[in-house]
Amino acid sequence: MGLDAIETTIQAAGLTFPALRAGTTGPLVVCLHGFPDNYEGYRSIATTLAAQGYQVVCPLLPGYSPANQRQGGTHNALYVRDVLTELVEVLLKETGQVRCHLVGHDWGCVVACLMAEHRPNLYFSLCAMGVPYGMSWAKMVVRCPSYLLHAWYILFFQFRGLADWLIRRRRFAFLAWLMKHWSPNYAGMQTMQQSVIQTFEKPGVLKAALDYYRTSMFSMTPQGFEIRALLNKTIHVPTLALRGQHDVCLPESVWEVTSPRAFPNGLTLEVLAGAGHFIQYEQPDAIAQRLLRWFKQAGLGA
Repeated sequence: MGLDAIETTIQAAGLTFPALRAGTTGPLVVCLHGFPDNYEGYRSIATTLAAQGYQVVCPLLPGYSPANQRQGGTHNALYVRDVLTELVEVLLKETGQVRCHLVGHDWGCVVACLMAEHRPNLYFSLCAMGVPYGMSWAKMVVRCPSYLLHAWYILFFQFRGLADWLIRRRRFAFLAWLMKHWSPNYAGMQTMQQSVIQTFEKPGVLKAALDYYRTSMFSMTPQGFEIRALLNKTIHVPTLALRGQHDVCLPESVWEVTSPRAFPNGLTLEVLAGAGHFIQYEQPDAIAQRLLRWFKQAGLGA
């Protein structure tokens, strides 16, 4: 395996994870994608990091491949947290390391925050992209009620059967529109849309991806309340948070819910000018360079 990101598989938690990997030596970096997405947004970033002496692994989230879908249960955030924690432990053992850097975008960001809160001893640093930490419906209503208009798709996803059918129509035209809506200025959107739709055309992927919304912090189930509570705890891992200036999915006002007090070891929040929601696609070079500086800051596993 060289510096270029290649497609491979990893065995963990009784599942097979398709993944991108780049680099063979150096500190480990694990990157998690979101919705609707796959690992392709990290390809350029992984190659750049590998060229600077890092090993980078970008797995498909649980459920985003027929090979890593849960049998007999839902893909709720706690299940995903625990499965990906096992994946990280496998990678650390394989590479002979005790900690890694964790990067997440969108749902990958939510899960990465849960992972860092749950097992902070496994991580040098956390980079949380696209989603603020500390989200709850109560905070949203009080601090940024306008977000409820942006969150219409979450309510739509709760209509089982109907939402699934509408999303699948015309070869997932809804997902293509949603990606464009969230990152309206991204010139490479057509290529991204084609790649993501190919992922969602595989058996079980759409159902698993919607599980994240239907069983986790957006639901009114006991598990939903538990996950919301976990997303308002303390993260004892140095954290860099990145968002796009023109993110239509999660606008600037939503980030007001994030409190620096939840990050006793430091929180740095930065805005990528001109970018929308899918910042790793839109500005991969800028993110790669920012991550390199972040990893080296205070000797964080560099």
